[in-house]
Amino acid sequence: MKKLIFGLSILSVLVACKKAEGAGGRASISGNIIVYERLYINGLCTDTVTYPGATENLYIIYGDGNTMYDDKIESSYDGSFKFKFLQPGNYTIFGYSKILHPGNNIPNNDDDYHTFEAVSKKVTVGKKENTDIGTIILIKN
Repeated sequence: MKKLIFGLSILSVLVACKKAEGAGGRASISGNIIVYERLYINGLCTDTVTYPGATENLYIIYGDGNTMYDDKIESSYDGSFKFKFLQPGNYTIFGYSKILHPGNNIPNNDDDYHTFEAVSKKVTVGKKENTDIGTIILIKN
């Protein structure tokens, strides 16, 4: 009888201890970054080039209630990325695009003339699951 009570208490503790989103699990989230960059000649946009987003910073938010990021990684040389060792749950992955202020057609290196916009994807992952969120497009210039 004592073994049965002990076994039931251990089982109830294990069931009650559901891990929240975050590090420490076996799931992962992967994807790819593509960068669009505008080319200018004499202040006019003449073309847009597209290339893999190598060494772009990507951020992850654990759960639904947070507004601050929980972890940050850098994409690989080919624009691929992978957040590893995650618990099952909800996550938001995001990076930043640089956008010119309205009415400012001439790009320059002074960030006072630019705003940054978060480009994000929300995803739910299961246990031991690799979830591919596809491509995140970031705009530069």
